[in-house]
Amino acid sequence: MRSMLTCASAVLFALGSLATGAQAASLYPSADGDLDPITWTGFIIAPYFGYETLNLNGAGSAGLGDPSGWRVGGELDYDYQIGSFVVGIAGDAFYTWYESNASGPQNALSTRLNTYETVRARLGYTFGRWMVFGTGGAAFGNLEIKDTATGAGQSQTLTGWTVGGGAEWVWCNNLALRGEVAHMDFGSAKFDNVQLSNKDVGATLDLFKVDFVSRF
Repeated sequence: MRSMLTCASAVLFALGSLATGAQAASLYPSADGDLDPITWTGFIIAPYFGYETLNLNGAGSAGLGDPSGWRVGGELDYDYQIGSFVVGIAGDAFYTWYESNASGPQNALSTRLNTYETVRARLGYTFGRWMVFGTGGAAFGNLEIKDTATGAGQSQTLTGWTVGGGAEWVWCNNLALRGEVAHMDFGSAKFDNVQLSNKDVGATLDLFKVDFVSRF
């Protein structure tokens, strides 16, 4: 529940910030001559939502099926510009509906990723209205496996790593358009309380995000 509230708060805060920025700026990209001097130092906030497929792995994942579904959440970053370079820290939190049902003899088992979060360092290089960047850090996910016939189940917090990269383009003085790819390896854990022939189950996630980000 705490993770869900965290995600909801992040989304509401991000939407409010972006709405304020949109009111203060044109809906069309600013011409180069209309921009204030560009600075990449400051806080960044962005809401995200999307539909993805989680990839299960580990010896216990056979027959469980890869969960698919929607995610909603937000990201909060801080960047600091040093000449043409930008260093920063980024964090995000998502509530997800990635779900699947098993097949074969394990067809009573359902799998769901309830939440995931990342904490990452970022290094970027700027030129004009553009910044290209790479990120890397830690990834955390709450994976649940449940027996739908008996109601018994178990959830585990997975801990792993993530790497990614992308680019930002300054849309206007306080908004930028960002595209980013990321790979997350949440690691694995043992699910001792469910009927699996092997108890070790892990997960990875590959995603692509495009959205407006608000700087302040």
